[in-house]
Order: sequence, then C-alpha cells, then structure tokens
Amino acid sequence: MHDFLVSMGVDRWVLPVLIGWPVVAAVLVRVLGRDVSREQSGTEAPSGGPDARTLTAAALVVEGLLALALWGVFDPARDGWQARWDLPWLPEFGATVSLGVDGLSLPLVLMTGVVLPVAFIASWNNVRVRTPAFGALALLLTSGLMGVFVALDMLVFYLAWELMLIPTYLLVGVWSTAGNTRASLRYVLFTLVGSLLMLVAIIALWTVGDGTSMHIDALSTLTLSPAAQLLMFGAFFAAFGVKSALFPFHTWLPDAQQAAPTFASVTLGLKVGAYALLRFAIPLFPAAATHDTVRMVILVLSVVSIVYGALVALAQKDLKRLISYSSISHLGFIMLGCFTLTQQSVEGAVMSIVNSGLATSALFLVAGMLEDRTGSTSLDAFGGVARRTPMLATMLVVAMLSTVALPGTAGFVGEFLVLIGTYAEFPVLAIIATSGVVFAAAYGLKALQAVLFGPFDAERHAGLRDLGFHERATLVLLAAAIVAVGVAPAPVLQRLDRPTQSLIEAVRFGPNAPAPTPPVSLGR
Repeated sequence: MHDFLVSMGVDRWVLPVLIGWPVVAAVLVRVLGRDVSREQSGTEAPSGGPDARTLTAAALVVEGLLALALWGVFDPARDGWQARWDLPWLPEFGATVSLGVDGLSLPLVLMTGVVLPVAFIASWNNVRVRTPAFGALALLLTSGLMGVFVALDMLVFYLAWELMLIPTYLLVGVWSTAGNTRASLRYVLFTLVGSLLMLVAIIALWTVGDGTSMHIDALSTLTLSPAAQLLMFGAFFAAFGVKSALFPFHTWLPDAQQAAPTFASVTLGLKVGAYALLRFAIPLFPAAATHDTVRMVILVLSVVSIVYGALVALAQKDLKRLISYSSISHLGFIMLGCFTLTQQSVEGAVMSIVNSGLATSALFLVAGMLEDRTGSTSLDAFGGVARRTPMLATMLVVAMLSTVALPGTAGFVGEFLVLIGTYAEFPVLAIIATSGVVFAAAYGLKALQAVLFGPFDAERHAGLRDLGFHERATLVLLAAAIVAVGVAPAPVLQRLDRPTQSLIEAVRFGPNAPAPTPPVSLGR
C-alpha cells in the first residue's frame, strides 16, 4: 500500500490538501447547505440543495481518508520530516508555508481524522438550528487542528492555532446551553491572553534570528541565553498550558464542555496544547524546560492535576463535568510524561493524548446521546439504563474502562509508559501519580453504577431508545480503535521511536541545551 500511494504522488500533495480541503468545504457548506431543521419546524420555506449536515459529514469523512492516506505513505524507518511541502509566502519576513510530519505528529493527525467525523455523525441530532453555520465552523476548526499538527513554520502554526480557537469560541458561544454563554467568554479570555504572549515570543525569536526564517529547523539552531529562554518558554507555556487546562489554568474547561454542543465538547478535549509543548516549547527552549525550578514546578502541577482532577470528578453529580474533570486528571499524566523527558515517558504522553482523543470523545458522545434522549446529564436522572439501551451501555463501559487505564485498552499503554518513565527519574512523583489510577477507578465505577444500574424510572424514561445505526457504527469504530491501540500499540510506538529519541537528544545536547548540572533526584 505504501509503494502504491507513493507512486500516486500522495506524499507530495496530501498535507496542503489536508488543511485546505476543510476550508473549501466550509465555504461550500455555508453557501450550498440548507437548514433542514428550520424547514421541518415551518420557520423556513423548503429550498434546494443538500442537507448542510450531510455535506459536513461527507467533508469530514474525506478528511479522515486523507489522514489514512498520510499514515499509508509514512515510512517509520526514515528520519526527519516526511510528506514535506513548502511554498514561498512572505520572503521579506522569512515566512514560508512549510508543512511536514514525523512520528510524533502522525498518530495525532490520524486520531483527529478519525475522531472528528465520528463525533459529528454520532451527534447528528444534537444541533438543530443554524446547521450550515455550525458545519462551516466545524470544518474551519478541523483545518486549524490539522494545521497545528503539521505546521513547521511558526507563523503558519500561529495562524492555525488561532483558526482553531475562534471557531471553537463561536461553537460554544452560539450553540451552548441556554444561559451558559459565559463559558465561551471565559474560554476566549483565558486562551487569548496566552496566545498573545506566544505571538510576542515568536516575534522575539524571529528578531534573534535576524528576521531570516520562522521555520522550526532554523529557529532550533539559534543560540539563546538562559534568561531569554526562560522568558520565551514562559510565553509559550502560557498559551499551551491554558489550552491544555493544566491546574490551576483549568477552570474554564468544565463549564465550557458542559455548556457546549457535543461536537465542541469533543474538540475541547483534544490535547493539542500538550503536543505543541513537545513540538515547539521544549525543543526550542531546553534550558528553560529542564531548569530545576521550572521543571519541578510543572511536574508538581502535573501530579496535582492528576489527583485533583480525579478527586473532583469523584464528587461530581453531572456526567459531562465528571468526564471533563477526568480529562484534567489525564492531562496531568500527559504533562508528567512530557517534562520527565525520558523516552518512555514522552512516548507514554503521546499515547495518552491518543487515548484521550478516543476514550474521552466516546464518553462525551455517550453523554450527548443521553442528553438528547432524556434532556439531562445529571447522574441522579439515570439508573438502570443498561436494561433499555444495552448497546449504549456497552460503549460507555468500553470508553470508561480505557479512561481508568484497564489493561488491554489504549489508556493503559499511555499511563503505564508515563509511570515507568517517571519512576526512573522521580519515584516519589510516580508513586503519588499512581494514586490517580485508583481514584479514576472509583469515579469511573461510580458513573457506571449511576447511569447503567440501579432502579429504573419507567415513567421518566419510557421513550428511552438504544443506539441508532449511525450512532452504533461510530461508537463501535471508536471502541475498536481503543482496543486495537491497547492490544497492539506497536505500529504507533514504532513511529514514535525516532522522533522521541531526537527530542531527548536535542534537549540534552542541542545549541540551547542547559549546562551540565547534578541531576535532580526527588525521592532518592
């Protein structure tokens, strides 16, 4: 398959199409798509053109196929960027439209390409008004997400980052639960401040490089003083840490995910900020990322996120907020793996990002389906649902078991690698982090007990129905991916091997690497 795709020249055009196609499709959906829900309600006369939701779903499926094609042309035995695409853009500023992938970004591109069409199709009836605008924004968000993963030029990355944030703000603000538009305002205020600080740091980097290039390869060769690295790393971390919802920057996430439509809740849960730290902040500013104080503060905040998120999830009475706080807890594992900076921990962090995309998305989709059927996501509103909706119950169990890191699921692979890698450097932190797994089992089983079992209110849920065809197909696909990655993670790990080695070497021996110091050995 690899040779066939390469012979077709897929590697030469797949990346620009991957980020350009959703933009074109967004225009088509907005111009040609019709709002069927308005016609059905009688507020709008029937008109020609296809259903906007159908057009959006088809465009997202094409995006998923493009991501699969990228996976097919990738050669895990090669070093460096693959499927590289460069186009001159602003030569006077040293900016180019430069795109490429390696084994670090490839799994996240594929995960995103699978999750987004699944999330949109599974939440088909969740949005019932202004569907052409919703579909167009969902596609623009898709382009931004893909751009973040494949951009090699810092200016292109920043534009993709903003293209990701603005549609999300509108999706949460316009289609949020009635009376909860404040959640979108908090989201944009938190993320905008961090994004502006990152822009200042990008300009400073460009200035240090004499304005000749904004490409990550050129910027990584610049020699920066430790003080400059600390300032620039702080600016990047402000953007990426807030977007990742690391404690104590997490307060916007539960409100936004509870109020948002299901598709937006899923995209808010994707850990793009953690990827950006691994791709840009850590390799560009290694002396800052490995500074004893900075590193220890982030590691401690990561462990606090693990324990705090799990304990608060355990206390929740709303299913969406429980899932959101569990996502914060899992982000702690990801950040712990990123800043422990062993090969096992970094690979575990990426695997945890993949699992978060699969399992957390599945949980939010199930929560959205329950909300569509019952009008509530309160745990007190359920009980005995498993008897009426066995397929929905099965999908909820599979996703929750991956969330609690059961062996054989994708969640176990990531958290196991993070804990093993962390224990070699910081055994005390690894032991404390392990308690998060125990608390995860507690809140996971609590949620399953509340939703699936117990006395069934036949009067309240008389019309409760099991999964429809499109809901069943999409959730089964996510469940299959969760089990496949958990049972056979080798294809992903093989692609991660070379870029994680290169990342560790760049941090330790690159031009901006810190001077040798006695190793930090907390707990030894």
